[in-house]
Amino acid sequence: MSLRTDMSHSETLEFPLFKDYLGGSFVSSFSRQRLEKLTVIRDSQDLSAMQEEMAEALDFVKNSPLERMRDEDFVEVYKKLDDPLSFYEPQEMLTFSEFLKQARYVKATLHEWEAKHLKRYLSNIYALTRISDEIDDVVSEKGEIKDNASPKLSSIRSDLKKIKKDINKSLNSVIFSRDADKFVQETVVTERSGRFTIPCKGNFRQYIQGIVHDRSASGQTFFVEPSSTVQLNNSHHELMADERNEISRIIASIITEINRHSKEIRLTVENYTEVMFRLETALFYKERPHCFPSFGDRLRMKKVHHPIIFLEKGSESVPLDIEMEPGQNLGVVTGPNTGGKTAALKSLGLNHIIASCGLPLFGKEADMYETGDVLADIGDKQSLVMDLSTFSSHMVNIRDILEAAGSGSLVLMDELGTGTEPREGAALAVSICEMLLSRGVRVFVTTHFADMKNFALSRDDSAVFAVEFDYKEFEPRYSLLKGVAGKSDPILISRRLGFPDEVIKRSEEIIESQQDSIELGLEEVNTLRAELLRERESVRNRQLKVLEREAVIEERERELKKRLEKKESELLEEAYRLLEKGRRLAKEKPGKGKEKDIDADLEKAGGRLKKLESKKKPVRDIQEGDVIHLDKYDKTGKVLELDSNNAYIDMGGIRVKIKRSELVGKKIEQEEKIKDVKISGSASPEQRMELVLVGKRVEEGCDMLDKFLDDSVLSGRDKIYVVHGRGSGQLRKGLHEFMRNDPRVKSYQVAPQGEGGQAVTVVSL
Repeated sequence: MSLRTDMSHSETLEFPLFKDYLGGSFVSSFSRQRLEKLTVIRDSQDLSAMQEEMAEALDFVKNSPLERMRDEDFVEVYKKLDDPLSFYEPQEMLTFSEFLKQARYVKATLHEWEAKHLKRYLSNIYALTRISDEIDDVVSEKGEIKDNASPKLSSIRSDLKKIKKDINKSLNSVIFSRDADKFVQETVVTERSGRFTIPCKGNFRQYIQGIVHDRSASGQTFFVEPSSTVQLNNSHHELMADERNEISRIIASIITEINRHSKEIRLTVENYTEVMFRLETALFYKERPHCFPSFGDRLRMKKVHHPIIFLEKGSESVPLDIEMEPGQNLGVVTGPNTGGKTAALKSLGLNHIIASCGLPLFGKEADMYETGDVLADIGDKQSLVMDLSTFSSHMVNIRDILEAAGSGSLVLMDELGTGTEPREGAALAVSICEMLLSRGVRVFVTTHFADMKNFALSRDDSAVFAVEFDYKEFEPRYSLLKGVAGKSDPILISRRLGFPDEVIKRSEEIIESQQDSIELGLEEVNTLRAELLRERESVRNRQLKVLEREAVIEERERELKKRLEKKESELLEEAYRLLEKGRRLAKEKPGKGKEKDIDADLEKAGGRLKKLESKKKPVRDIQEGDVIHLDKYDKTGKVLELDSNNAYIDMGGIRVKIKRSELVGKKIEQEEKIKDVKISGSASPEQRMELVLVGKRVEEGCDMLDKFLDDSVLSGRDKIYVVHGRGSGQLRKGLHEFMRNDPRVKSYQVAPQGEGGQAVTVVSL
C-alpha cells in the first residue's frame, strides 16, 4: 500500500519549527541539507525501511561513540566539482582530504559494529585513499605546499633560499656602508612589486645607482633597488615564477585525479549525507523518551507528547492519550476554552507528519493512521490583504481542504463553523463532516456546538472526547475522556476572570429559561459518564497493582520452594557423608551391632536422596552450545560436548564432566546469556592451593579435607596439595583411604621430593 503525500499544511502544524529544533543539534552541514528535504514518505515499504534504519542508528549511538566533523568548508569546496576547470587552493585540498577521512571513519565504524540496515549506504561510500594520500603528501597541516612535494619544487625552493640570502647580503652591504646614514631612510630591506629594495632619502642618487620601484605617501622615501642586486632580483623573480608553475602542476595533477573520480566522490557525499542524517537524528532522540509507531487503520497514542511543547518545556510537558478503533473515522473534541483542545489537535497532526517521515515520536506507544495528506484548519486565518474576515478566511481554507481531501486523508479542523450565526454555523459544520466521511476521510474537529456533539453521538463511526479541566486550580489537565461530551462553561470561566456579578447572574437566568429537560438530562449523563470513566481507570490501575503483587508473591513462593528443596538435598548429602564417616570409624574400632545400624541409616538416607532427586527433572533437549544454570552448584556453564550419558560443561574455563541425569536447572535464553554467564577459553593459572593438616587426628583431618574438596571443585581447581607431615604415617594412610573411592578425586600420589615428598599428597580433581 502506498502513502500519498501533501505537505501543504505542515507549517500550520509547526513542522518547520520541529525541523529547526532537530537541525539545531546537527554538526554536519550535509545533515542539515538532508533535513531541509525531509518529507512524508510515499511508499509504505520505504517508510518501514526508514524506521528500521533510524532504530539501528539509535542502537548504534547508544552503544558506540561517534566523532562528528564540521564540514561547512567542504560544502563550498564540493561545489567546485560541478566545474571541471575549477582550481583548488592548497587549503581547499586539505579540506577535501579531511572529509574523505571522515567518510572512511564513519564507514569503518559502522562496518565494525556490523550494521545491517545502514549497510546499504556504506557500499557507496568510497575510500578514495589515493586522493587523500596524494593531498597529504604535498599539503602541510597549515595548508601550504610542502617543499618535498616534488623533486623540482624542492630544488627551486633551495635555490630561492640561497639567492634570497645573497640578495640580503648585497643589500646589507649597502645599508651598512660608510656613507649609508646620509642616504638610507631606514635600515631595513623591504619588498616592492616582488623586488627587494632599500628605503632611501631623496638624495640617494649622489651615493648609489639604482631603480625606484615605489615612493611613500609623503614623498620623502624612495624604495630603491640598487644596481648591484638587479641581476639577483631578476633570478629571484624567475625562480618565484618557476615555483608557482610547479605548484600549479602539482595541484593540477591532484585536480585531475579528483575529476577522474567525481562520480565516486558524489556517491560518497550522497550516502555519507544519508548516514550522518540518521546518526545525528538518533543523537537528538538518544536521551529523550521515544517510540516507533506502527501504521494501519487504528489510532492509539499512549503518553505521546506534542513535540514542540516537549522540546520547549521538557518534563513539564503533559503527554496525550487518545484511541480510535478501526471504523471510527470522526473524532469530536469538546470542552472549555483553554482546556487543551487545539493543542490535542495539533499534537495529533504534527505527530502524524513526523511518524510518516520515519522518525520516532516522543512517547511510550503509538499506532498511527496510514495517511499521506494531513490537512489542517487551525488558528486565526483572518487576511487583511485579501479583505477577508476570520470566518471567510476559515471557509476559504476549508473549501481547499474539501477539494484536496480523499480516502485516507487526515483532516483536522479547529472550532469548525464558529465566527457566524451559531445555528447556521453548526449546520455547516455537520454537513462538512458528512461530506468528508462519505469520501473515507478521517476527521477530527474541536467544537462547542451541541448539534455537532449530538451528530457524533448518534453515529457508530464517531467518537466524542472531552478535555479534562481542573476547575479548582483553573487549569487544563491535558487529558481526553472518550465517550464524554464536554461542557464549554463560558459563564464559569468568565466568573473566574472577574466579570461583574450582575452579568454572570443574568446569563445564568437566560440559560435556565432556555434550557429544556432533555439538555439537562444529557448534561447529567455526561457528568456521570465522566465520573464512571475516571472510576473505571482507577479500578483498572488498582487491578494492575494487585496482579503485579500476585506475580511477585507467586515468584517468591516458587523461589522459596526451590530453596527448601535445595536445602533438604544438601542436608541429606551431609548426613550421608557423616554416615559414611561413621562406617569408616566403625571399621577402625569394631563394636557390636554398630555397622548394621549405620548401614541401615545409610540405606534410609540414600533412599530419601534418590526420592528427592527423582523429583528434580533434568534439563531436556540440550544441545552443544546451550548455556545452562545448574541448581546444585548455583553456577552457569556452556555445553561443550554430549555423549549418550554425559555432558561436558565449560564452567569458568574448567571442562567438567556431568551425568545428563544430574543436569538439573534451566536453559539460559539468548538475551540472558550476556548478563548471566561469562565463558573463558581456558583457566587462568593460579597459585598452589594447600590444605595443612599437620598434627590433626585422622577423623578431624578427613572432615577438613572433605570440605576443602567441595570448595576446590566449586572454585574450578584441578589440583590441590594436602600437607599431612611424615610422623607415624597414620594420618596420611587415613586420608588416602578417605580419597580412594571419592568421586571428586581423579587421582592422588605422594609429592615429588622437591614439592614436599612423603609429607605432602598431590591430589588431582
